[in-house]
Amino acid sequence: VRFCRAAVLCLSQESARMANLTPSQTEALNMFREVTAGAREDEAAVQILTSCGWNVEQALQLHWAAGDDHSVPAAAAASSSGALGAPLLRGGGSSDEARGSAGSGSSSSTARDAVTAAAASSSGPVRSLVAWITSGLRRIGATFFSIISTFIFGPGGPRIGGGGTTSGAAFSGALAASYGANLQLPRFFEGSFTQALQTAQRELKLLVVFLHSEHARDAQSFCTNVLGNDIVKTMLDEGFVLWGGDIARMEAHHVSQMIHARQYPCFCVLLPASVDEIRVIGAVQGDVQVDATIALLVGCSEEMDSHRSEIVARSAQHVEDRYLREEQDREYQQALEMDKKRQEERAEQERVERETQREAEELRKKEEEEFARFEADRISLDTELKRQAAALGVPGAEATVCIALRLPAGQRAQRKFRPTAPLSEVYVWASCVGYLSENEGRGLEIPKRFMLKTSFPCRDLTEMESTIDDLKLAGSQLVLAEIEDES
Repeated sequence: VRFCRAAVLCLSQESARMANLTPSQTEALNMFREVTAGAREDEAAVQILTSCGWNVEQALQLHWAAGDDHSVPAAAAASSSGALGAPLLRGGGSSDEARGSAGSGSSSSTARDAVTAAAASSSGPVRSLVAWITSGLRRIGATFFSIISTFIFGPGGPRIGGGGTTSGAAFSGALAASYGANLQLPRFFEGSFTQALQTAQRELKLLVVFLHSEHARDAQSFCTNVLGNDIVKTMLDEGFVLWGGDIARMEAHHVSQMIHARQYPCFCVLLPASVDEIRVIGAVQGDVQVDATIALLVGCSEEMDSHRSEIVARSAQHVEDRYLREEQDREYQQALEMDKKRQEERAEQERVERETQREAEELRKKEEEEFARFEADRISLDTELKRQAAALGVPGAEATVCIALRLPAGQRAQRKFRPTAPLSEVYVWASCVGYLSENEGRGLEIPKRFMLKTSFPCRDLTEMESTIDDLKLAGSQLVLAEIEDES
C-alpha cells in the first residue's frame, strides 16, 4: 500500500512540476486524481480545476456530471443499479428532484465546455503518447491500490481524503466536532450501507442516505439548520432508517455513484422494494432548506404508508394462503387417513368373511364326511342284519319255547326258540327282528345299541352263554331297552 501511494505521489509531483503548480494546487490535484482513480489525464484535470478556481468539490461535480468516456467507474456503478432511478412510488420530492436535475444540467454544460477546452489545449503526438502511458500506469496503480485496500480495510475501505468515519455514532461525533459540540443530530445507523438496507426492508421503513463532503459550500448550513432541526430529527428517528457517510470514504463514494449524486450535501430517500431492487423515490442536494427537507420526508412517508399497507396486506394474504394450504394439506392427510382406515376395515372384514367362510366350508365338509360315514355304517349294518335275518331261517320242531319282545315304540314281536338256545341267539333275533319276513311292512325300528330285560321282576339279561332254560325265559315277555351313548 505504501509503495502504491508513493508511486502515485511521485507521478503527481512530476506532473505538478511540469505544470508549475503551487503546493496547494498540487494537493488539490492529488485529491482529485485519488477520488476519480486517475480517470482523466493531467492536462484535463488541471483544466477542470482551473475552471472551478481550484475548488476540488466543484471540480468533482463537473467531472461526474460530464459523463464522457473518461468516467468509466461511475458509469459502471450506475448501470449496475438497474431500476434505481425509476421511482416505485409517485410523488414525494419530485419538485426537489427536478430542481436538482436542473442544477446538475447547467453544471453539465459547463463541464462539457471545460473538457472541450482541455482537450483542445492538448496537442502533439509525443505528449499524447506519454500521457497515454502515464494514464495507464496510474490506472493500474489505482486498481492495485483498490484491491489491497479492500482486502486490508474491508468493504468500507480506507479514507480517500478528508474526514469521516464508518460507524453512525462516530460519524455523528465527527460532524458535531466540525460544526459545534452542541449540535443535536439524528440517530445514524450503526453499520454498513448493506446492513442499513436490510434493516429498512425488515422493518418496512424507508432508508434515508446522507452523503457529506467537508469541501461542500453548504455542508455546515445543512448540518446545523436541516439535520439539527427538531422536526427533521424527530421524523428521521421515528420513521426512517438514516445512514450517513463521508464521500471521502470508498463506501460512501460508491453509494454516491449508485444514486447518481451530483451535489453535496446529498439527502436521498431510498425504498428497498425487494432484496435485489432498490429505488430512489426522492432526493434534495446542494443548498437545501428545512421546508424542502420536511416536505420530502412527509411526501415519502405518506407514499410509504400506502406502500406499507400493500406490503402488510400482501403479507396477510400470504399468511392466509399459507394457512389455507396447510388446512387443505391437513384435510387431505385426514382424508388419506380415513381412506386408509376404511381400506384396513374393509380388508379386516374381508379377512373375517373369508375365515368364516373357510370355517363354514370345513364344517360342511366335516358334516358331509360324518354323514357319509354314518350312511356307510348304516348300510353296512343293514346288510349285516339282513344276513343275520336270513341265517335265522324258520324255527324247527325243536323250538318249543315262545319268547315275546316289546320294542321301545310299543311294538311287539315273538318267536319260538329251542330251550337249549343261548341268550346270544335271542339277542341276534332281537337285532334283526325288523328284517324277518313275518315282520316286513311293520316298520319295526331297533336301536343300534340295546339291552334285553325281563319285565317282572326286572332283570338285565347279560349272560350270553346261558341258555333259555337256565334263565327260565320260557313264556316270558322281554323288554328291549335302548342304551344311550355316553357322549
